Amino acid sequence: MLPLIQEEPFRPFYCPDNGRPNVPVAILTGLCILKELHNLTDQEVLGSLEFDLRWQYAFDITVSEGHICQKTLHNFRVLVTSNEQAGRIFQGITDDLIAASGLSTEQQRLDSTHIVSNMSHLTRLQLFIRVIEGFLKRLEKHYPKLYQKLPKVYDQVYRQRSGYFADVKSSQARRRLAQCARHLFNLVDRFRGHAEIRHLQAYRLMERLLREQCHIQENAPEPVTLKAPKEIPADSLQSPADPDATYGRQGKGYKASLTETCAPENPFQVITDVAVDAAAASDQQDVVAVLDRLEETGLKPTELIADAGYGSGNNILEAQEREVELVAPITSGRAPDPEKMQLSDFKVTEAGRQVLACIMDQTPLACEAAADGQVVAFFPFSACSLCRFVSVCRVKPHRGDYRLKYTLADMATSRRREEQETVPFKERYKIRSGIEATISETNRLTGLKRVWTRGKNRVRMSVFFKALAINIKRFIHYALEKAKAALAPAPGSASYRSFSQAWS
Repeated sequence: MLPLIQEEPFRPFYCPDNGRPNVPVAILTGLCILKELHNLTDQEVLGSLEFDLRWQYAFDITVSEGHICQKTLHNFRVLVTSNEQAGRIFQGITDDLIAASGLSTEQQRLDSTHIVSNMSHLTRLQLFIRVIEGFLKRLEKHYPKLYQKLPKVYDQVYRQRSGYFADVKSSQARRRLAQCARHLFNLVDRFRGHAEIRHLQAYRLMERLLREQCHIQENAPEPVTLKAPKEIPADSLQSPADPDATYGRQGKGYKASLTETCAPENPFQVITDVAVDAAAASDQQDVVAVLDRLEETGLKPTELIADAGYGSGNNILEAQEREVELVAPITSGRAPDPEKMQLSDFKVTEAGRQVLACIMDQTPLACEAAADGQVVAFFPFSACSLCRFVSVCRVKPHRGDYRLKYTLADMATSRRREEQETVPFKERYKIRSGIEATISETNRLTGLKRVWTRGKNRVRMSVFFKALAINIKRFIHYALEKAKAALAPAPGSASYRSFSQAWS
């Protein structure tokens, strides 16, 4: 795999004529991949490189070349993260694997999973304490004179603690939380006019926490009051150690989306796209972004299979505009009334912009389609008023006629709700479940559910390398099986049986 790791993209980040020679990029990238594949620490990775002959053989280095400083590996990761090289490494090697194996990308499947960064899970009270405590530490370090002017209560409560917040009873937690909110407000207000302090990350976290968790009424007897839990937004601060983490339906952290090939003729499948978003982000917003990225990398499918979280009329239409069929059921929204006539019962053109006839073969007097996707069809009053289905039909009286009004997204939704109940759709949809096995494999082998780092950019880098490690592992298994088939004697012979036993 080493020849597939291109060093040329890293040339601008190294000086051409000054300093000692750098550690080869291929080795550093390979270490990042193996770190994520086996979910190792830096010390375990570097120890394996220095003392494990298998690692030295894999990297084609001698024993004397096996030592790398931990700072070198750290600096390389910083370089990869800050310049978004992880995505380019993932895409470059994945493209080579697809080309070398002749894999089809026409069919792909998509799903997401919840992941947690290396942060503590804090209660609401702990969150207030950590944020205030973090600011006071920075203030004491950089502005000791200003820290000394603060009331002593801040040092006693948040620095010395003296058991103030230890073992707080549930009956006392609310009172302590309200006191922390007042302290938070006072600190934010006290340094609001100090330009240098306002640029501290710790101060901005206090402002954010105050804005998200509290109501401010400066002229009221009590200027700060706590918001009810249901009033706190999902993208609110969850930990000062990882300000990018948010709260989703599965908890605190992030959402990782994986897209992989699923063509039955492929000897193995590869992950083609990786994305990391806020845990509060909806799957509905992912379809267009995934298709645009796949089109940019030249891996756009003709069929994308996803679960109901991605299914909507708008997403179906957006996929069609990109010449992709989105195979996803629709279960969100209000379920259609089985006693009423559905939009899909009307005969319309394939694009949905022209109504041809109703269920009784009555053609409309006129049909208008607006640029925003609104379609309006007018039916004669004489026909609709006497129709036996008028009580359950979607047409409504309008200025002497009957009018049918809908959007293209409504029509796509109605069509899909009808289609997803058919046997052919269910058979096509069965292949989607394979992505669950990929997510499970990635979690079991690489520890995807709990990554070792914090911050969205670093978490994204970790997930890219974990997905790439899965692709490489699958390709190597395929290559070994192919080599086994090429070297195997004729089936049925005595040498074939001994060969199979030896290979196993």
